[in-house]
Amino acid sequence: MLTIAGIVNAFGITLFMTPVKLYDSGNSRTSMLLEQVSPSYLSLSLFLLILNIPLFLIGRKKQGKKFTFYAIYTVFVYSLFA
Repeated sequence: MLTIAGIVNAFGITLFMTPVKLYDSGNSRTSMLLEQVSPSYLSLSLFLLILNIPLFLIGRKKQGKKFTFYAIYTVFVYSLFA
């Protein structure tokens, strides 16, 4: 179920929000803004992964390994499809 949500979110971002410069919230917004002001070889997917690393570390400390694994997996799927 987590992967379906990540895929739907990724398609929404790339097909509807990014072309009209409508921003999502949180790390997605920051990633979209960074993608627009950075060189073309730095993609939205890369920024999504990089900006989520601190959240993974906090999640591992607060929620444990299982939560962190699912979070990394979901963000990876989201980034892959974005």
